[in-house]
Amino acid sequence: MSPRQNLQFPPKDEPLRDDVHALGGLVGEVLRDQGGEQLLAQVECDRVAAIRRREGEPEAAVELIVRASDRAPGEARNLIRAFSTWFQVVNLAEKVHRIRRRRAYQNRSDRPQPGGIGDCLYRLKAAGMSAEEVIDLIRGLTLYPVFTAHPTESTRRTILRNQQRIADMMLERLDPSLTPAERRSVMERIRFEVTTGWQTEEHPRERLTVADEREHVLFYLAEVIYRVVPALYEEVGLWLEEVYGLDAGSLELPGMLRFGSWVGGDMDGNPDVHAKTIRETLHRHQRVILSTYYEECLELASKLSQSASRVGITRALEQRIAEYSTIVPAARAMTPARHDRMPFRVCPSACSSRSSRRGCAPPTTGGPTAMRAPPSSFVTWRSPPTACGATRGASPACSWSSACCVAPRPSAST
Repeated sequence: MSPRQNLQFPPKDEPLRDDVHALGGLVGEVLRDQGGEQLLAQVECDRVAAIRRREGEPEAAVELIVRASDRAPGEARNLIRAFSTWFQVVNLAEKVHRIRRRRAYQNRSDRPQPGGIGDCLYRLKAAGMSAEEVIDLIRGLTLYPVFTAHPTESTRRTILRNQQRIADMMLERLDPSLTPAERRSVMERIRFEVTTGWQTEEHPRERLTVADEREHVLFYLAEVIYRVVPALYEEVGLWLEEVYGLDAGSLELPGMLRFGSWVGGDMDGNPDVHAKTIRETLHRHQRVILSTYYEECLELASKLSQSASRVGITRALEQRIAEYSTIVPAARAMTPARHDRMPFRVCPSACSSRSSRRGCAPPTTGGPTAMRAPPSSFVTWRSPPTACGATRGASPACSWSSACCVAPRPSAST
């Protein structure tokens, strides 16, 4: 028995092994469907030879060299794409497994996940730090990840979203209540996405531009980071409540996370980056976040149907609605009469109108105002739920500063 065949997985990683086997078989089926038995056989022969080489068989290294020699460009490209597809799904399986392991820790009441937020706070408490000292420590903490410029590494958003959908469906498979038919349906949908990814060119034929790189970064900022950062602050608040007995609902955490980006503004050695790309990047970041605010405000307004005759409203909410009526007079006129006594719906609707008005102006192409940045009031915008005093946990507060995202501050006022 070879060393590889004798590999043993610890019990905690057995679900990962099962996922990798299932996804590997699915990729094999897609390769057979799209490239025929010949492509699948070539992939399998190369894979087995690479395993044997890694296990120390000298003749396997020679076999790989011989197999890779004089291959037609199209054949070589399909083989590279086949292995890339397999590694992509395996990487997704590993990410999903980390989520599985994290959930396993969260479902245990005896101890938090080692190295996690809860574990850190318990260690600080054991070291003698009070809740006030921990809050001061957080207040002095700044985490500032920065996206660097890599023009040749930009991946099409179509591919990124395809991988995101596959990951979502793999997470769906973790549901233990799924029936066998439902599990087969999930795998069929994953197979569809893998097939779609195989049939899609990874890069456009044209040379990648600064705009392509900017959209690559915006995918992560607007479609990933924007969604998960509020959960980080919420988890910190919940662990402070668990460890120190603080009220997470009334706790206002200081901002400790910001994001920056060199993309579109790094002129060091790149002739394609100049004043125009900086202006376009600032405008594009502004448009994306305002569009996101707009959509979330509309969604929030559709959910907050409470009537003033059924629930009490605060004086602050009444003042904010009146303020928006002055700032955005058209918003009030567009509010249907049947919503007139639904203040929690009127407020986010007015917010959406305000963000829409700010985001509709086209970029200036010339003149003395060509380099103007987003207005200062834009970077301090906060989402309506906590501002209105409506419901906690509905939609995260978040502010973006031109090309940088300032992390949400729960319970911040608008």
